Amino acid sequence: MKKCLVLLMSIFAVFGMAAQDKIRVAVFDPVSGGNGIDAGTVIAIREIIGSTIVNTGEYSLVERSMLESVMEEQAFTNSGIVDDTQATEIGKLAGANKVVVSVITAAAGHNMLSIKMIDVETATVEKQRVKVVAPEDLLFTVEPLTASLITGTEAEAVQHNVPSPSHTEEKAGGEEIHAAPGEIVLYMPPGTDVKKEEHADNPITVFFDKDLVGSGTVGDGFKIVLKGIEPGVHKVRFGAKRLGEMTSVKINTKKYSYFEYGIRRWRYMGVQFYSVIPVRMH
Repeated sequence: MKKCLVLLMSIFAVFGMAAQDKIRVAVFDPVSGGNGIDAGTVIAIREIIGSTIVNTGEYSLVERSMLESVMEEQAFTNSGIVDDTQATEIGKLAGANKVVVSVITAAAGHNMLSIKMIDVETATVEKQRVKVVAPEDLLFTVEPLTASLITGTEAEAVQHNVPSPSHTEEKAGGEEIHAAPGEIVLYMPPGTDVKKEEHADNPITVFFDKDLVGSGTVGDGFKIVLKGIEPGVHKVRFGAKRLGEMTSVKINTKKYSYFEYGIRRWRYMGVQFYSVIPVRMH
């Protein structure tokens, strides 16, 4: 019995030292400028930011209850934290090494998302990322932008979910797709890697501007050829069974006639989601 107790204490000590080696981060609710954001969006953005940070393995998060306790003691509400100084003070009292604050500003029909990491000792902004997106793309931007903040490059944040060119060619059977004169091709190769086999059957609908132009599945992909399209900037929207909202991307048919897409896989609250994102164009 004593040997078991000593062994357990040793294990807890090792885990304790490992936890101490990690940088402790306090993640605050996003604040908004311009039009307000609903409570569900606030929670979703905070949780996506927190999970992206902790999944790097280099950071641990300050417990939510600890953060709320300190804010209550200091007579702050989370929604009342509007500047970096307040967040830094609260984070320091909660035992954080860094704090992460985010701001969403609505302007000219778009949302500007800003995420920054602040060192609590020096009260200086160490890293910051800013991106302007359409309102419907806001939630899909949070994870790659946060990963960009941590890793230093947004491309690295999404590459593990996007098929490489060699993978794409293999899954497409080596077929080389080209758009004929006067045609526009929207293409997603079959064989996208999915966590579970049943996810391969998730349907995808494709809209060009306001028109439904075709469909496919996560596993089978799609090849859609459009003719008589006026050159210029157009909106392509994708809907899938496990997309919270439609993915929306803009394409310039004056520059390109071939647009290839891939699947970005991500999880939120234990649910598997998919986003359709551009991979290549020519």
